[in-house]
Amino acid sequence: MGSETRSSPGRQDGHVALITGAASGIGRATAVRLAGEGAAVACLDIDNPGCEVTVRDIRSRGGRSTAIDCDVTVPDMVARAVSKAGTWLGRLDVLVNCVGVGSIDRTEDVSWDEWSRVLSINLSGTFLVTKAALPSLLESRGNVVNVASIAGLNGWRYMAAYAASKGGVIALTKSMAAEYADRLIRFNCVAPGSVDTPLARGLEPPEGADERLLERRRALLRPQIAQPEEIAGAIAYLASAEARFVTGSVLAIDGGATV
Repeated sequence: MGSETRSSPGRQDGHVALITGAASGIGRATAVRLAGEGAAVACLDIDNPGCEVTVRDIRSRGGRSTAIDCDVTVPDMVARAVSKAGTWLGRLDVLVNCVGVGSIDRTEDVSWDEWSRVLSINLSGTFLVTKAALPSLLESRGNVVNVASIAGLNGWRYMAAYAASKGGVIALTKSMAAEYADRLIRFNCVAPGSVDTPLARGLEPPEGADERLLERRRALLRPQIAQPEEIAGAIAYLASAEARFVTGSVLAIDGGATV
C-alpha cells in the first residue's frame, strides 16, 4: 500500500490554522498538507530552527506560513504564542495539537520527573494551547484536531506514562466536544499506531523486554508502519467542512492493530 495522499486544493481557503509540534513528523506533514489546501499556517514548536524549515517548505510551494517559538508547558508563553497566531491574519479557524514526546521503560523504573515531563507536554500542553485558542475558535466557529495514539485506546507495553497522557488527550477531546457542540466548535482526534517519525525512531524497548509483549498490537497490514503524510491526510479531513457532522470522534489509524 502506498503512503501518498492527495490534498484537496481550496478546502481551507481563507482559513488560518495553528499547528503545534510543526517542526517535524506528523506536525510538519500536517502543516504542509493544510497549507496545500489553502490555509495560512502558523507553525508552533519549541524547536524554532525546525519550525523555520517547515515554514520555508510551505512558502516554497506558494503557501503562507509563520513560525512561532513556544514551550507548551509554560502557560504565559502559550498565551502569547496563541495570541500571536490569532493576530497574524486576524483570525484562527483550525487548531491541530501535534506536539508530543515519547517515553519507554518498565513502569517501576519510570521516575517522577519523566512521568511529569510526558504528561506535561502531551496532555497539559494540549489543554493549555486549546484553552488559549478557544476565544478565537468561538468567534470563527472553528475546530480542533488532537493527535492521540492507540496507546491511549488500549494501553501499550512499557509505555505507561505515554499511554496515560494519550488516554487523557482522548478524554479531553470527547469532553470538550460535548461541552462545546452547542457553540459550534468541533473537537476530534486521531489515534495513530506506528508512524515513521523522529519520536518513534527514538524509542527502544528496555533491555530484556518480553518478546510476547513487543508483538502485541502490531499492525496487520504491510508495511507495518505509516508515513506522517497519511496521518496528515486524516487530520485534514477532520479539520475541513467535509467533517461538519463529526465531533468527539477518535479515528484509529493503525493498520488494524486494534481490531
